[in-house]
Amino acid sequence: MKNVNKIIKEVVFGLAITAVGLWVPHTADACTGITLKSQDSATVLARTIEWGGSYLNSRYVVVPRGYVQQSYVPGGQKNGLEFTVVYGYVGIAVELEDFVADGLNEVGLAAGLFYFPHYGSYEAYDEEQRESTLSDLQLVPWMLSQFKTVDEVKEALGTVHVVSSDPRASTAHWRIADASGRQVVLEIVDGIPHFYENELGVLTNSPGFEWQMTNLNNYVNLYAGGAEAKPFGKVKLAAFGAGSGFLGIPGDVTPPSRFVRAAFYQTS
Repeated sequence: MKNVNKIIKEVVFGLAITAVGLWVPHTADACTGITLKSQDSATVLARTIEWGGSYLNSRYVVVPRGYVQQSYVPGGQKNGLEFTVVYGYVGIAVELEDFVADGLNEVGLAAGLFYFPHYGSYEAYDEEQRESTLSDLQLVPWMLSQFKTVDEVKEALGTVHVVSSDPRASTAHWRIADASGRQVVLEIVDGIPHFYENELGVLTNSPGFEWQMTNLNNYVNLYAGGAEAKPFGKVKLAAFGAGSGFLGIPGDVTPPSRFVRAAFYQTS
């Protein structure tokens, strides 16, 4: 079995999640999440997990009620926060079954981890707080196993200390939704949790969620459908085909551009 420290470093440095259909370089670290509505108005959180860096040993996990889990702490010891599963859940784990990147519990709470380099910062690990310390890679299973609503998550987060699995690694941010359809983004900056209502249901990576939402205003001219033909001096300009209302939408694979595309495609 791989050394736990090595596994943690590989997972946090290399987790890359991309939208279906995008070509990305071998070293990409992209995450794109969207939200869909079923015909009966149920909320469906969608994403993919792809990483070209190495084999992540991804697997489905099914975790029953009553199962006891414990968090790793920096240094690779599994002696942090211990918690018993209240709500059974399913998810996708990477490398270790403890490291669930995305999942859904039996009462409709969904949560997923997204790569968030350079902008997040957790609190420093304090050995005296070990028993209430939770690894960032195990925040998803803790939420899924304990809570049924976004409000419950928000209230309980103040009782734990979220720390980096490896201080050399990147940070993450999280998308959380409950059965009501409400969805939030959690970002931890300077050790302080910040929750943002996510009414669009879109999330990518850095910069932070508030910046990504503000950046959408740069594309206020875009709209679904086709642009009408119009005179241009002595000639007439007309669209080549359908979709001309989206002329100017960014086409690269950076997080801001993927956020804009996902937001417009999803709401059009």
